[in-house]
Amino acid sequence: MPHNPLTRDFEIKLVRLGRLADLVEDSLVAQAAELDARVSAEMERYSGEDRQDFYEFHAEDFYELGDELPTLLRYSVLTGADAGLEVYLNDTCATYAEVHQSTVKLADIHGVGIDRARTFLKKVARIPFPDKGPEWMLVKRLHELRNVIVHADGYVAPNRNDVRQWTTQIVGFHITQFGVIEVA
Repeated sequence: MPHNPLTRDFEIKLVRLGRLADLVEDSLVAQAAELDARVSAEMERYSGEDRQDFYEFHAEDFYELGDELPTLLRYSVLTGADAGLEVYLNDTCATYAEVHQSTVKLADIHGVGIDRARTFLKKVARIPFPDKGPEWMLVKRLHELRNVIVHADGYVAPNRNDVRQWTTQIVGFHITQFGVIEVA
């Protein structure tokens, strides 16, 4: 099978997204450590109830650095990777149609997103597509998690037992007791 030049661009985007995530994660850890050191040093000036009040005053800062911002980052990375994959597949379809002067275009295919691109690549381009293995199933499930993140702010409704069940099988993902997706 000929090499798709778009593949290298997609790989570079994923590597850069990973580097960005690592940089931001490291920055958040450093800021949390700095906050902890500063608060611990300042707490020495207080005693008893004042010390507790001072700590509670900064509790939201600790929560933001330790939970909220990492969650936003991880949601963003998943969303960015998913969008990058969809663009890559759509661009591959468009390139194929242009190079082979195909009368059928991606827009002519029923469906949306990565499923429509998969159908185009299999039926129009006749490219063997790895949609029977565990990799494609993982891509589809990550795409579904992305949809939950984008459309429900990470909340998995109680009636979504399918998502609740298979999420336990994906390393790094967990649904909290409140039904919110956590990404490690």
